[in-house]
Amino acid sequence: MDAGTESRVEGRRKLDQLFVDGRAAVSAGTHGVQVPPDDGGPRWGLSVLLRPDPASSEDLASTAHEAAHIAGGSHWITGAKDSAHLTMRTLEPWRETVAPDDVLMNRYAAALAVAAAQVGPLRFDVVGLTLTPGSVMAHAVPADDQADRLADAYTDAIGADGWYESSRGVLRDFWYLNLLHFADTIQHPDRLIAWVAERRDHDIATVVIKEVQLVHWRFTGVGMRPVPITTAHLL
Repeated sequence: MDAGTESRVEGRRKLDQLFVDGRAAVSAGTHGVQVPPDDGGPRWGLSVLLRPDPASSEDLASTAHEAAHIAGGSHWITGAKDSAHLTMRTLEPWRETVAPDDVLMNRYAAALAVAAAQVGPLRFDVVGLTLTPGSVMAHAVPADDQADRLADAYTDAIGADGWYESSRGVLRDFWYLNLLHFADTIQHPDRLIAWVAERRDHDIATVVIKEVQLVHWRFTGVGMRPVPITTAHLL
């Protein structure tokens, strides 16, 4: 089995379990509900994101908006064109402000430049949806080992500053995009479950990544939007 096939199979196994858990939570109404972050909150801290190309962003946004329509209620459309992303790493808890001369932020940015110089553009096939207990998620299968090489290079470059995810037990062993974060009651749970189930093996987009960004997340009133701090180009 080649690396691409192995990645697809392993990722699908994990998404199968997420679907079981997500279907149960959505059906019972016990799914997670996003709220705007407070200082020190565990989610939405400074992050390194892979940002999709404009063409695939259109396809992802279309699917994300359709998911929101099917679900009913007021949810965060994280797969919208201005926020679609694959998270490579979250670096710290959320904080309200980050000063331009922030020492940690500048170290994160310097490490990103070092890592990005080691790989070229990345490509992912987005090959299906799943439910999780808090979102509608899309499975992204890398075309080769470049994405994992970039993640490993960033781990090496950031060193001890990369402590945050390991301290929380986060294991990034497959690639994905969250298209819809639940932030309200799901008005049509059975419809959403059936809609996602029909798209478990549905080809959604081929994503080309030419930019990696260090971002600060801001709440817009209807969801979280990434505000780029620095962008590294994959040439």
